[in-house]
Amino acid sequence: MMEKPNLIVRFFSFLLKVLVVLVLMVVIAIASFEGVTYYLTGSLYDLRELAGGGNDITNIGSSSEEQETEIDETNMESTLFFVDSADSGKEYIALNMLNTKTNVLDVLLIPTNAQVTVGQELLDDIQKEMPEAKNTVNIGDVARAFGDDKYKMISDIMENVTGLTLSGYDVMTQKNFQSFLDMVDTVEYQVDNNFSYRDENGVLNVIEGGQTELDSEEAVALLTYLDGTESEESARLERTNVYLQSFFNTLFAENSNSAIYKKYTNLAESGDGRNLADMESVFEALDPENITIRILQGSEADGVFTVDSQMVQLQVSTLAQQAENASSSGSQNSDSEESSESDTQSSSSSGQDSKDYSIELYNSAYVAGLAGEWEAYLEEEGYTISLVDSYQDEGPLSTTRIVVTEEGMGEDLLTYFPDAEIEVDEIDTGGDIQIYIGTDSTDVGGEDGTSSGISDSEEDTYSSDEEETSDEESSYGYEDEESTTEEESSYGGSYNFDTDSAE
Repeated sequence: MMEKPNLIVRFFSFLLKVLVVLVLMVVIAIASFEGVTYYLTGSLYDLRELAGGGNDITNIGSSSEEQETEIDETNMESTLFFVDSADSGKEYIALNMLNTKTNVLDVLLIPTNAQVTVGQELLDDIQKEMPEAKNTVNIGDVARAFGDDKYKMISDIMENVTGLTLSGYDVMTQKNFQSFLDMVDTVEYQVDNNFSYRDENGVLNVIEGGQTELDSEEAVALLTYLDGTESEESARLERTNVYLQSFFNTLFAENSNSAIYKKYTNLAESGDGRNLADMESVFEALDPENITIRILQGSEADGVFTVDSQMVQLQVSTLAQQAENASSSGSQNSDSEESSESDTQSSSSSGQDSKDYSIELYNSAYVAGLAGEWEAYLEEEGYTISLVDSYQDEGPLSTTRIVVTEEGMGEDLLTYFPDAEIEVDEIDTGGDIQIYIGTDSTDVGGEDGTSSGISDSEEDTYSSDEEETSDEESSYGYEDEESTTEEESSYGGSYNFDTDSAE
């Protein structure tokens, strides 16, 4: 009969087996974790490569150095820009990172359906409006839950995700955003595939694929179009990236920095402590060559874009460092702007082109919609309209009044307002030229505005043509006069019409 092992031997034998099993479990767990981590960090999708944003940020592992990304914000001013979704239900969000020393502006497009992970303190604030929220939240859900406070909450979320300190945010309605895009006539764009959209009147329009030129209405359709695929938000951001790069190049080529600033500040509302009145020098220093547009780091699957906070902070840190190291163009831009301003001032005495200035339009004729019609017409002619309003302090003006700040300005506007009086006075509303539209200018872009463009020497040249078309012109003149009379009878006797309709 075999002798049984004593109790001590049996105990240590059992303990050894347990230790072996525990060691194997630890080894398997570590190996699995490292394998999954390598797989995930090695296959993340960098959308900005598709969007054409050239940068050197790649997924290179998960070392502790990357997890503790430091961002140098010494000369950085970071803000968010929103296009309000009330008009269409489709938002636009961008993070603007400006280096105030080198005047380099990096724009990061943010998916409106972005899913982000937030810290516990911020989650507590979110759960006040979204009790069911977990530490991973969707920006679209936050926007719907927080209503008027959504911009502040999204700003807090983006600070948490990016590691940046934001200076505030700007908001435009979609209508105002389209007006800002209207500062350029058209933008060249390569449309990959045909797509359709409905305009404000519900009419179906189709933009065919191929090289084309987009106006502001078509651009808004392009920037809000979703193709119904699983990666529709990524595709939308790619289109936005390409369009905006071309738009900014055209914008600065066709407009002065001052006009861009005044148009922007007239259309945008700022929040969270940001004051656009202090930003004029920033706009003056902007150069399209120093503006780059990229997409926030992350990946999209099944229609949900997941933001990788670690990679975003690495992305932001790298861009901030590149902007800081860029050759400073601030002094060069300042010198060129001063030179441009001096040239403008010196040439103003000989009749400066009003297209270089921002113009404010005031409806002083008590004809509903008159100022808005002149705005559309003058912008089509290449002028920058920064404000449209009504003016009722003196009753209906019979003669259009053009107010300028320097002698010689506004003379080219007599082409459109031949009977107008030009006055030199101070303007404290932000514009360079004010036009108070009187009852003598109710024929928008018609004979009143075009006949004066013909000089005395040209009248002989056109006399034969005028004789041939005199009957036709007289009939048109009669119809216009009748129409104007009807409008004046409707509004001329009332000094309390709706100011919104007057615009």
